Amino acid sequence: MNGELGEISTLLFEKYGIDVFRYDDSFLEMSISKRVSATNCSSLKEYHTKLKDNRNEADSFVHSLNISFSEFFRNPLTYAYIEQMVLPLLIEKKERENNKEIRIWSAACASGQEAYSIAMLWDEVSDAAKETITCRIFATDCNPEEIIAAQKGVYTATSLYKVSLHRVHAYFSQQNDTYLINPRLKKQVQFFAFNLLDEQLISPQESIYGDFDIILCCNLLFYYKPEYRRRILEKLTRNLVSGAYLITGETEREIVQKSNYQEVFVNSAIFKIGSRK
Repeated sequence: MNGELGEISTLLFEKYGIDVFRYDDSFLEMSISKRVSATNCSSLKEYHTKLKDNRNEADSFVHSLNISFSEFFRNPLTYAYIEQMVLPLLIEKKERENNKEIRIWSAACASGQEAYSIAMLWDEVSDAAKETITCRIFATDCNPEEIIAAQKGVYTATSLYKVSLHRVHAYFSQQNDTYLINPRLKKQVQFFAFNLLDEQLISPQESIYGDFDIILCCNLLFYYKPEYRRRILEKLTRNLVSGAYLITGETEREIVQKSNYQEVFVNSAIFKIGSRK
């Protein structure tokens, strides 16, 4: 990290105690460029000067780094595999082991779309299978505001464009221009604030002991430098039981493959921990 980018990062850390060194340089450059434009600064140098005496702008910049965009059924191929292969295989595995619980962690859940998408799939798959297996879904994000929004489960009509009409009718109720997750589905998901880079905690305290059969960590890794990607992946690995699945975003497949994970289904972004070299 050199030049003005390094100077801005050093300023944020030394004056305000804000550490942005963990983020990927290209992501930081893009974020700073947006703030330069938003504050009507003519250059990085002018923006650097502005930051020196403006704690509010420092906070605004840090807030801009909290990428929380999410969608229901964001990668249709991935969710198709989860529905048709992963969940049925896990049900069979649990039956063989006489283990009656599947544990799932949405590890960067934003405002809850990912976790609720999984809850819909589980509701449909488990109902069709008519097995006695239960499922606990934990969903975490480092931003408490996103957790509050996820717990409310209120979404706009445009955010449901990848949700089938059948699922909209089954799992949402319309209230004016918004759609509310129905109470039965809400009970399926537990939301908590948790920072994946917390050095003290291995897993969300509310999950008690980790041991997840599926962990979803989608569209997060590429925002960080390789060292921090490694730390996050190591933490996730420690939380997976043998034969469990790690699911990432499409653009992160190469990152995970370089960490000796093997993709279970072609182009699915679904990896199996039991296949690690």
